[in-house]
Amino acid sequence: MKNTEKNKIKWVEKVKYTLELGGKSDKTFDNYKSHIVRFLNYYTEDVDIDKLSEDEIVEYFRKQYINLNRCATTLNVGIFSIKFLYSVCFNRKINKDVLPSTKLKKKLPTIISKQLFLKIFNEEHCLQYKCWLILAFCSGLRVQEIAKIRIEDIYPNEHKIKVLGKGNKERYTILPDITIKLLRMYCKEKHITNKQGYLFTSTINKEKCINSKSIINYFSTLKVAYNLDKNISFHTLRHSFATYYLINGGNIIALKTMLGHSHLNTTNIYLHISQNFNQLEGIKYV
Repeated sequence: MKNTEKNKIKWVEKVKYTLELGGKSDKTFDNYKSHIVRFLNYYTEDVDIDKLSEDEIVEYFRKQYINLNRCATTLNVGIFSIKFLYSVCFNRKINKDVLPSTKLKKKLPTIISKQLFLKIFNEEHCLQYKCWLILAFCSGLRVQEIAKIRIEDIYPNEHKIKVLGKGNKERYTILPDITIKLLRMYCKEKHITNKQGYLFTSTINKEKCINSKSIINYFSTLKVAYNLDKNISFHTLRHSFATYYLINGGNIIALKTMLGHSHLNTTNIYLHISQNFNQLEGIKYV
């Protein structure tokens, strides 16, 4: 099949359709799409994409990823994307021994100190922004989950909120008093009286939720304003929630549920950064 613009559009649409059938998020498709489009644009229109040899595909990744020192995560997503393209559009499996995924270096999550968070939070005057920050830091929500919060899923009397997480999996997490107070203030400020619908809505269409990129862009401005470490992102607030929860004696099984992790091993990483080695008992130094 020739690598024409018409075929490119058709292949990308099929990938999108298949991912949607599998319940994958828009973010997953966006990630796959960027790598697939880059791959297809690398070749001219007269190339038969479906007939490229495995050696040619490997050479593409060598030139466009490895030689350019792209990180292991980016390389892996690229490999997954192209393998998915060939499986879905050409009914062809790429040999995993020829094109293996790269073993990722496991890094401990970065967290933000309570003092720094409070400084940022207290100096923020916009209620909506305050709500975004507190929902991540005190409830452990991901940026996409904050964007998609629905009013009917907030249970202030029970101090909990229902979250639609990865893979459209629903879960509950805690909702502290401070968060409830801020959400009520926000609803009052925005004159929100309805019992259903998205809490944070698009400025263009009030029936739709806010784009999660708006939250990410906001946090980018904070990074500049406060000269934050390059490893700190909005997701760092979720890492901080998990870490401080364990430091304060929280149960790791409950944390796994609140974070929406499928496996306890994923949650266990927070054990490594929640230990307070300044309060070890029974240690003899002499």
